[in-house]
Amino acid sequence: MHSKDTQNNAHELFTEMRESCPVAHSEEHGGFYALSRYQDVYDAAHKPETFSSFPVTIPPFGNPTPMIPIESDPPDHRNYRTLVGRQFSPKSVAANEPFMRKMVTKIIDGLVGATEADLAKEVAVPLPLRAILELYLGVPEKDWDMLKDQFLYMLQPDPEASDEDNQERSMEAGLNCTKYFAEMLEDRRVNGYGTDLISDLDQAEVDGERLEDDEIFGFCLVLVPAGFDTTASVLSRLLLMFAENPELRTQLEAIVDDPDKLDLAVEELVRYIPPQPGVARNVTEKCTFAGQEFDEGDRLLLLWPSANRDPEEFANPDEIVLDRQPNRHLGFGSGIHRCLGAHLARLELKVFLQEFLRRVPRYQVTPGQEALWHTGNTWGVKKLPVTFEAWSGN
Repeated sequence: MHSKDTQNNAHELFTEMRESCPVAHSEEHGGFYALSRYQDVYDAAHKPETFSSFPVTIPPFGNPTPMIPIESDPPDHRNYRTLVGRQFSPKSVAANEPFMRKMVTKIIDGLVGATEADLAKEVAVPLPLRAILELYLGVPEKDWDMLKDQFLYMLQPDPEASDEDNQERSMEAGLNCTKYFAEMLEDRRVNGYGTDLISDLDQAEVDGERLEDDEIFGFCLVLVPAGFDTTASVLSRLLLMFAENPELRTQLEAIVDDPDKLDLAVEELVRYIPPQPGVARNVTEKCTFAGQEFDEGDRLLLLWPSANRDPEEFANPDEIVLDRQPNRHLGFGSGIHRCLGAHLARLELKVFLQEFLRRVPRYQVTPGQEALWHTGNTWGVKKLPVTFEAWSGN
């Protein structure tokens, strides 16, 4: 998943895997099996007693304790997820729509009149980053870029570096972020709690016990990257698609004022360009699954993008069908670890499309330049230089 060749030829490779080797084995990163068919991926995601979520990446982040709650297994997982479920419920997220629209408007205002821009840096990253840091964690604006950089060190391996060097860099970044959140936590305890998640977590109890500091830091180490890197990856790829496929933009412009049709379109876009290439699972006991014998300790990779293009589940899976129904895509994962922030991501994407398509003129990738992709735990565009057509003055 960290290979540019794999990324560049992903769907050809996934098609071949589904048809001829649905449970493939790789010797990379210590060895693992990759599941490519929709039903196998779905079933594995719903068997946490057999397929543990710790560690959740291949290779692992390098953290000695699970990141909460994505690397937690039952029964702990339910207790942890309940602590933050209210903040990410449909009702709570919907209440943030005015804030989200104001934030999108501000980002677009910064582009108005420009002839060129880097839409990955200036649009795709700032929107979800500001939402999670300001809205949920109360991080001051002066620290946003620092945290963004540290988390990207954790999430996006250097393709030119060894696994060992990338793990070392990831661990160092994780320690830097943990130190930052430790200072925030101490500040809350000394100067008073706020309405942010760190304040909530420090006052929460599980089975009558307050959380340990490491558990609070574990939450933070998940919420920030999960809150911005995944959505930023979808946004960046969508922005590139608008340049490469103007017809898609035309289709979306035709429905952007119809909330119900736009909701369906957002689901289809997440199916077509899911942010994560896959998540890992660890086999807890000897078993037979998908026709393959597994031993305790074997590693699995659940390939969300491959599952989302499986013709056994989706008609015309390689086409974008904006009104696709039903659409049981796995772009937000599935099972007990289905994306906690799915409702937030939907709102961000919907508000973004409404405002961006209304105000921002068409554009092309700047001649002589090209989009630069990143690999790792998400697949997205980290550099998208574009040249705009004339602004209409809005």
